[in-house]
Amino acid sequence: MKIIRCFLLLLFISQNLSQDTFSIVAVDPVTQEVGSAGASCINGSIIISDVHPGIGAVHTQSYWNSTNQNNASDLMAQGYTPEEIIEYLVENDAQGNPTIRQYGVVDLVDLGRSAAFTGENCYNYKDHILGTTYSIQGNILLGQEVLDSMETNFLNTSGSLATRLMAAMQGAKIPGADTRCLSSGISSLSAFIRVAQPTNSEDSLYLHLNVNNTQPGIDPIDTLQDLFDEWYVDNPDLVTIQIEYNEGWNLMGLPAYLDDAEYGSMFPDAITGTLFSFDSGYTSESELIPGMGYWLRFSTNGSVIVTGVPIYDITLLLNEGWNIITGISAVTDVNDIQDPGGIIVSGTLYDFDYGYGQVEELVPGHGYWIRTSGAGEIMINP
Repeated sequence: MKIIRCFLLLLFISQNLSQDTFSIVAVDPVTQEVGSAGASCINGSIIISDVHPGIGAVHTQSYWNSTNQNNASDLMAQGYTPEEIIEYLVENDAQGNPTIRQYGVVDLVDLGRSAAFTGENCYNYKDHILGTTYSIQGNILLGQEVLDSMETNFLNTSGSLATRLMAAMQGAKIPGADTRCLSSGISSLSAFIRVAQPTNSEDSLYLHLNVNNTQPGIDPIDTLQDLFDEWYVDNPDLVTIQIEYNEGWNLMGLPAYLDDAEYGSMFPDAITGTLFSFDSGYTSESELIPGMGYWLRFSTNGSVIVTGVPIYDITLLLNEGWNIITGISAVTDVNDIQDPGGIIVSGTLYDFDYGYGQVEELVPGHGYWIRTSGAGEIMINP
């Protein structure tokens, strides 16, 4: 009887500490940030996460083993490549059984390198997806759609690494994403997200949110999103944009949401009293509004650098005839301007650089003339 009880106890521990998980590790070569996010239908899934500021990140999951994780961490600190780290883990598994393990590794070298491993004896459904700057992996999943949805959200979401990792987690918020949670109607029982800036220490990260467990019927990814939204209030995505201008008149615009959008603050070299909007006639203005373009005059050639919250998309209300507009915080191809009402007159998008010229893209901070055949809305949403 004691033998049976011991066997059942070992079986319970094996099933509940196996760390069958869906997760993502990723880097941002531009900001040099590294990040990690994941979830599982057991408590404390954050145990799989190992983040090295300024270097990369490792996830060791499926029958998590502390020795394997420590080895991976040491190898990353020593400068081994993601592929070399995984090769070592497979060849030197702490228990001699790498077929039950799953790994995802990514670093910042050469604008991003990644590698992953999914052992043949991990629980189905199992797989991993690699991109230059990310690795997404999971096992005991509902299906491939969990990983695919995570990747789609990560790649198609604008913003910082933190914002994109949170979007990836939302992509996996599917009842039964970890199939052990299917009967509860939730994706998982615990979830986490972590991001390190290059100057952080390993025990003091820029972002560290952990939902260690959840109440019945409450998806931990929802709770994680709530925590993320609270954190984001004090840590919004920021973008820094350089805007060049010529001596004389220029068409200008607001490239991001700023605390102070008064033109004299944004453009110290601007001539006082020369900011004008256009609405069937010119109007003197003092502040710039997102989406609106303006004439502004300068006494010299120059440039300014502004930092603010990015404008990822915007809807513009246009009048019939000529309008002055501006774009979003990223260079935007004119083909990405959505015109559901077909009001834009073809070939009438112009900038001004000592003279008018047709353009194929909208540059942040600059204004453009555009002509419409009637009043209506257009959307800039790449």
